[in-house]
Amino acid sequence: MTKFVVFSATTDPGGVSKMGSTFPYSVAVGNGAQMQKSKARFEILRRIEDGDPVFSRKDYADVVTMFWDTVEACPDQIALVDGDRRLSYAQFGAAVAGLAGRIGEKVTPSARVAICMSNSIEANVAIFAALSAGAEISIVNAGYTSREIDTLFNIAPPELVLAGQSNSEVAGASARNAEAPLIIVGEGGVSIDALLDTPPTRPDVEIMGASPCIIMFTGGSTGAPKGVQRDHRSEMSVIKAMHTAWPTRLQEEVWLNVAPVSHVWGIHMGCFNPVYGRSCLIIVPRFHPDLVAGLMEKYRVSVFSGGPAAIYQGLLAAPDTDMSALWLCPGGGSVFSRQTLSRWEAKTGLPILEAFGMTEGGPLTAQPLDGTHQYGTAGLPLPGIEVAIVALDGSGERLSANENGEIFLRGERVIDRYMGLPPVAEDGWLPTGDIGFLTPDGFLTVVDRKKDMLIVGGFNVYPSEIEEVLSLVPEVSDAAVVSVPDIRKGEAPFAFVAASPQSGVDEKFLMEHCAKNMTKYKIPRNIVVLDEIPKTPARKPDKKRLKEMAKELLE
Repeated sequence: MTKFVVFSATTDPGGVSKMGSTFPYSVAVGNGAQMQKSKARFEILRRIEDGDPVFSRKDYADVVTMFWDTVEACPDQIALVDGDRRLSYAQFGAAVAGLAGRIGEKVTPSARVAICMSNSIEANVAIFAALSAGAEISIVNAGYTSREIDTLFNIAPPELVLAGQSNSEVAGASARNAEAPLIIVGEGGVSIDALLDTPPTRPDVEIMGASPCIIMFTGGSTGAPKGVQRDHRSEMSVIKAMHTAWPTRLQEEVWLNVAPVSHVWGIHMGCFNPVYGRSCLIIVPRFHPDLVAGLMEKYRVSVFSGGPAAIYQGLLAAPDTDMSALWLCPGGGSVFSRQTLSRWEAKTGLPILEAFGMTEGGPLTAQPLDGTHQYGTAGLPLPGIEVAIVALDGSGERLSANENGEIFLRGERVIDRYMGLPPVAEDGWLPTGDIGFLTPDGFLTVVDRKKDMLIVGGFNVYPSEIEEVLSLVPEVSDAAVVSVPDIRKGEAPFAFVAASPQSGVDEKFLMEHCAKNMTKYKIPRNIVVLDEIPKTPARKPDKKRLKEMAKELLE
């Protein structure tokens, strides 16, 4: 059997401990011209190397104590900025306490509360209010249709639903289907202003590390939605891991997040971790490059949530603004071209620090901060995480460095099963469905996906779901979806359907059907109507041929 390689954050290829301190990487300040381009980054990295206590964090067993400690520690500091509105931490606490009281009138502690809201002050208040009331929260994409929400509510039935006015009709329909009451938070319902007279005092509800905390939804590697359930202690381990990967200064940072809070990246970069760092968060409801670039200058943003390549490409095309306060820019959720990485560094003097993470495990690998990052890789395993590469032939053989195989993960944050389903991990090792390899020095490179899953602007999109929606049209006898390159989003779905010419079904009709049944990023870029979809000898859709056809049609 081939000798196999397993890399973890505690052992380098020579077996020498390399991550025993609070921060896993030694910081090589004075690392030539590249480090000198950003004075702010240079000085901050020196402080990390010197062990500045502003990078330390208190150890919490639950998310609620973390929040209320921050409210008590810095009540007058600005916590949230959303357009022309802003809340101090004292006001944030008052709004959370007030809404927690309203929630407590509807459900008992330990109830499950679904939150279906877009990025806003209201969403962050709702998240901490439900948790402070003792609830387990489930996070639902605010752009989902009622059909999509119903699917998630079948997995994790809520006892109460919180939504914003913009999606209250859709969320309300699903709440009625689940026989759960609905609270509209914000305009048209319980306004933030109405909550600010509440004393910013933590509700008298007992919450422990083992108390249920959060359910995030993912398709995993199969496409069918599944729930990832964490208690407070487990969720705190994800929050701590985010800080380990991207350490920030206590009460000194200004964060800006563009990822939706319904996404595992967005809820941490745009809700939990700014509070963990007792910092100000600039909330962006929807990514518009020019707007974000202007906000980065206006508020002297120092930590940018970043995310997939499309976000950085958008900012590179935006008008130049002063980003001199910026020092930390993580990246992930899509493949980054060398051109994007080099252009960003040339513009800002900062590297995009790519990482690999999953809803099932939070951040798993990340680039070093010390200038030894390797572009084209997703960095090194974080503390407590092991990465192995397994042969694709089903033998279970672990592969050597530089050999492609399926990425397997094991560690304290990595789940072993999805909500209500049998275990998926064997001996703690979780198959990811992603194909990659480890370099001899332990850097992970993600090269492909085992299944046909697409990543559209950082979101997992599954052809099977789009095919199912298209097949709901009675005149459609068959459907197949493939991936095509997309300059902005990395890739996009391209659909083919089989329907008779006499049916009258055309692309416009099918696009409208998709818009009624799926959120925007899942809608195919094009839908081509054929008499019959090409098949393989096994009578399966010939997706190789369909990809060629899509390419020809786009040329």
